[in-house]
Amino acid sequence: MADYYSAHEQGENPFNWIQGHPLMDQAIVQQYPFDHAGQGETSLLMALCPEAVDRERLTTVSWYLRSAQEANPELGNKGRDLVLDHMRRVLGGA
Repeated sequence: MADYYSAHEQGENPFNWIQGHPLMDQAIVQQYPFDHAGQGETSLLMALCPEAVDRERLTTVSWYLRSAQEANPELGNKGRDLVLDHMRRVLGGA
């Protein structure tokens, strides 16, 4: 980084190497019901961190929580696999 400014003047910029990639692209969203605090997100948590989901506390008070009643680890595993396959393709690991 000692030559950052002189290299930047020559057109080099390490920030050009940084890219952001969503975990779920449009193709995944069409196959997986992702939402905040609903079926998709709760299913992912059930698959990835089951101790973080307390089914006793699920509520339908708010409209966006209602679909969480349909959550299950199998659906979460599907979401996990879709995300991992996507990230492997994007990052060049597959």
